[in-house]
Amino acid sequence: MRNSYCAHCGTKYQADAGWPRLCADCGETTWRNPSPVGVALVPVVEPDGGHGLVVIRRDIDPGRGELALPGGFMDVGESWQEAVVRELREETGILADAADVSLFDVHSGTDGSVLLVFGLLPERPWADLPPVTATDETTEWLVVTQPQPLVFPTHTDALASYFTRRARRAPASTS
Repeated sequence: MRNSYCAHCGTKYQADAGWPRLCADCGETTWRNPSPVGVALVPVVEPDGGHGLVVIRRDIDPGRGELALPGGFMDVGESWQEAVVRELREETGILADAADVSLFDVHSGTDGSVLLVFGLLPERPWADLPPVTATDETTEWLVVTQPQPLVFPTHTDALASYFTRRARRAPASTS
């Protein structure tokens, strides 16, 4: 079981040890903190003038074969903006500059083990995007033009929030 031993001295914790864990041998305390995740929201203008967001089809568990926003765990030494653009590049081949990422939203994972930081990138035309290719973690990327369920509830919420905010900003049509 993960976190069954003291990271400082290697002593095994009792099976029912809660958090934080105090080691009976060395006295060190171990905390269980959520892992930060960077998630990209990439707005796209389609050739017909429609608007959408980039999503990926996962080729790893959890959620193999399901749609999600591009994203993943932050690496030590990188900012959340750098994590967003790195994950975007790794999962889609789409390049972006960390300086162009703005904070869209922050969500706690449903079980509290992750903290998701959603970064919004500038809108870009479909023609500026690279070809769709599979990666180590995805089978494809595509553009969705309306809210829909994604594999992770927090991604579904962020997707819906993006389209709601976009609708509020859109100019009223004149007939």
